[in-house]
Amino acid sequence: MLSIQPPEDVISISMHTILSSRINDPEFNELVINWNKNIVVYIEPFYPLTITFEGHEVKFKIGDLKKADLKIRVHVKNLLDMANRRLSLIKAFLTRKLRIKGIYKIGTLLKFYKIIFKTMKMVAANPNNNYFEQNKETR
Repeated sequence: MLSIQPPEDVISISMHTILSSRINDPEFNELVINWNKNIVVYIEPFYPLTITFEGHEVKFKIGDLKKADLKIRVHVKNLLDMANRRLSLIKAFLTRKLRIKGIYKIGTLLKFYKIIFKTMKMVAANPNNNYFEQNKETR
């Protein structure tokens, strides 16, 4: 069974919410389990977050990783526009609103797109169904 590390910061909370919405989806599990990649997502104006897919776990770590399989840089406004289908992935890339280092690893990029961007679109399409509330008793 897939496990996703509990969030500790604002960007991790966002990524945890996005990924947790599909944790019981067999197609999603097939994409994520045993992928074994390190992806750095830098959501401007915040900070970089390294997402590690390893075996049956997804982990988050604040900061950049020198040897990442893929690095993505996007402003939060453009990320929300992509999630709400106001901006396509291709248009964002061509207009440099989305920057990708390691784009030559097209297989990794396409799989990350299926994991994160498609899931973001699903969450944005039905936010009430995919609502996340942090347990205030544990903080």
